[in-house]
Amino acid sequence: MRKSAIGLWCLGACCAAHAQSNVEVYGIVTGGLAYVDKIATTGRGTGNRVALDSGQYTQSRLGFRGTEDLGGGLKADFVIESGFTIDNGASGQNGATFGRRTTVGLSGALGEVQLGRRKDYTDFIARRYASASRMLVFTGKAHANNLDRSTGERANNMVYYLSPNVGGFQANLTYAFGERAGSNGAGQSLGLGGNYEGGPLGVGFAYWQSKKAATVGSAATNTSSDQGAASNAGCNTATLGNTGDVCTKVWMLGSSYRLGDLTLRGAYSLVKQPLVNASSGAAPNFATTFTAAPGVAAFAAGGINNSRADILDAGADYRLGNWLLKGSVIYSRYDFVGATTRGKLAELVFGADYNLSKRTALYGMVAHMRVADMYSPGLTSNGGAPGIDNGQNALALGVLHRF
Repeated sequence: MRKSAIGLWCLGACCAAHAQSNVEVYGIVTGGLAYVDKIATTGRGTGNRVALDSGQYTQSRLGFRGTEDLGGGLKADFVIESGFTIDNGASGQNGATFGRRTTVGLSGALGEVQLGRRKDYTDFIARRYASASRMLVFTGKAHANNLDRSTGERANNMVYYLSPNVGGFQANLTYAFGERAGSNGAGQSLGLGGNYEGGPLGVGFAYWQSKKAATVGSAATNTSSDQGAASNAGCNTATLGNTGDVCTKVWMLGSSYRLGDLTLRGAYSLVKQPLVNASSGAAPNFATTFTAAPGVAAFAAGGINNSRADILDAGADYRLGNWLLKGSVIYSRYDFVGATTRGKLAELVFGADYNLSKRTALYGMVAHMRVADMYSPGLTSNGGAPGIDNGQNALALGVLHRF
């Protein structure tokens, strides 16, 4: 009897210890057929592109996450996540082994703290209220070449704090170290935000700013904590500002309201590049320049003379059985230093998901983009930008599986 009692006690103790920690392998695999028309080719010509693309609905990934109950309401956690492309097996995030996320942290009654590399709070607001997580492949370029971080940008050396949820409200504070000896401001990043969700209503905001790191020669570089700063000229051009100057500021506000199976949503972003201050002419020179690289060239989203961008993203989602129907209109305007007019971009995008199970879905998306008084960034990163005809259409059909 005594031996049985001891055995049962040992078994219970082992089970309790095992229950205190949990490690999970998870991931998403997604890809499909893609069509984009009017992509610039040689000279002033354009051509269509048909391809098998990875990461249309969202980016494919493989991750490991775990928690350990430390007692007294305190938990330790970690996330290690790698991105990849299914069409060729390559690593995402410029080849970083675990480039999507690498964090370790603690959580308890006072909130949670995470240390490492991850996305900032603008991603949280965009996923709740913008088109980014719903139709990723066609939305980043329309959001000023992702200058407002709507499809998710990452920072290294991050300390990320999320408050407890009090009455539906949570707050965030983020700091990323530049890690340069002799200059704490060089390459430093800072973010904050909050979100309220109660009943059918949701509303949230986020702010993010990056400071310039040291640049090497005249080449565009990105040695700051903010790895997303590579999408804009203000932080990466050697001739603009000095090390430690604020080079990007992002404000984002979003809201949604649920009416049964229908959800109305919208987000507004304001982006400023404070160091962009030189004119590149009164207007784009379409007579000699066919296309221009976003984030680098003049009269391009996030480019060398783009001092400000305003982005409005409004749409609706409707759930009908296994179907999710969704649509958005994205409209953005761009201030170019010395220009006589503002650049304008408009996009319509519609999509439908059909859930085959809780983990597997088929999806389809179609989009149309037009721009004026600027160079088009193109609908997708894979597809390329159009030429002098700034109208472009795209289609995506694919499958997504979560595990």
